[in-house]
Amino acid sequence: MNLMPFMEQWHMLPRSGGSILCAVSGGRDSMCLLHYLHEASRQHNFTVAAAHLNHLMRDTALRDVDFVRSFCTERGIPFFTEAAPVYEMAEQWNIGVEEAGRRLRYDFLYRTAQAIGAEKIATAHHMGDQAETVVLHLLRGTGPEGLGGIPPVRGRLIRPLLQTSRREIEQYLDENGIGHVEDETNEDMAYARNRLRRIVWPELERINPAVCENVARAARIIRKENDFLDELASSYLPSEGTEVMCEVLLGAPEVLRGRMLRQLIDRLSVGKKDFGAVHIEALLRLAETGGTWDLPSGVRAQCSHGTLRLSVSQEAPAETVLTEGKCCWGDYTICVKKTIRNFSQKRDAIFLNCDKIDKSLSVRAWQREDRLYLPGGRGERSVKRLFAEHGIFPAMRERWPVICVDGKAAAVYGIGTDERFLPTNDGNEMEITIYTNAQEDSGNG
Repeated sequence: MNLMPFMEQWHMLPRSGGSILCAVSGGRDSMCLLHYLHEASRQHNFTVAAAHLNHLMRDTALRDVDFVRSFCTERGIPFFTEAAPVYEMAEQWNIGVEEAGRRLRYDFLYRTAQAIGAEKIATAHHMGDQAETVVLHLLRGTGPEGLGGIPPVRGRLIRPLLQTSRREIEQYLDENGIGHVEDETNEDMAYARNRLRRIVWPELERINPAVCENVARAARIIRKENDFLDELASSYLPSEGTEVMCEVLLGAPEVLRGRMLRQLIDRLSVGKKDFGAVHIEALLRLAETGGTWDLPSGVRAQCSHGTLRLSVSQEAPAETVLTEGKCCWGDYTICVKKTIRNFSQKRDAIFLNCDKIDKSLSVRAWQREDRLYLPGGRGERSVKRLFAEHGIFPAMRERWPVICVDGKAAAVYGIGTDERFLPTNDGNEMEITIYTNAQEDSGNG
């Protein structure tokens, strides 16, 4: 199994001396990918780290954590893990368990990659996953974007196994003596993908044994054509900004109009999964009639004087006092609990010294006077500057969580904690975990 031609074709390798964070469940596919990347890293001068999210959905979940940790320890691979209450968050967000797990998983991967400076995040989606995804999207009535399946690369996400079959993966594991764990939920017929894999797919293979390869090939063709249409739609839009003349929008070929609007929405840096066909159709009607309309994620559409404009509400959620337990603030869920130093293994959580919290702990939007003194940093720096350095767009900043002690910024989500509020080596600390609904990526897996 040689993944290098595919990885080089799609520019998946990090720069010399860079690193890849590999998502590892402990199953066949992710163990294959982790081992392959670890072996390849020596020849191509990059490093690999492993990230494992415990979904707290099975009694054997800790077995999987220990298995992956042991594998990494034996080979000197940095290992990062976290536990996430998937069932609990699915209920709170009012979404399915699979979608909640996906959100939490990618949230964990992006935060971990940011914390360790990993340029790429590798997931173990393979050819079988690709074919199944296309069929599931087809059953939901998707358009060309969905029928294009899982892209090989999306931002920092890479899928080196996307053109590799299950058979090749199993052969690689056998040849290299690599073990794995079995996820019992893969047998649960409550999940649509499992029913497709266990019941429907064997029948499709009886009709055509090459169904997996053929569907994956069709996805590659559709994705290329979809990319071409996206480029064509982009040619009708201004090079920047989030507005378009109605005459241009409505005068474009009908097949391109929805794509033009989706591209404008993408420029707002909001979660595009919240926008469906009904919203696109409403925007097209708005371009014909004029007026104002509010969309998901705080987006407002206004059509006047022949121009359709999209914007994000800059109104920040009010400052909210945090107590132990859960709190909702804007698009975030914030969990607070008091712990004993070094008791928690969460690497992404914010930890504050309980002795420094004399009065109130709160969350609010940033203020221009906010500054942080980050450990190992270059002195006290403005939060505005830190936002820019971490790629947090202006449209997102007014709704970005800043954790405060007595009104003073003590930590900023995804950026760091002021060293003056960090816990000491003993005593109690406040653990703050923040979950977000929106992600930079919306892929499957």
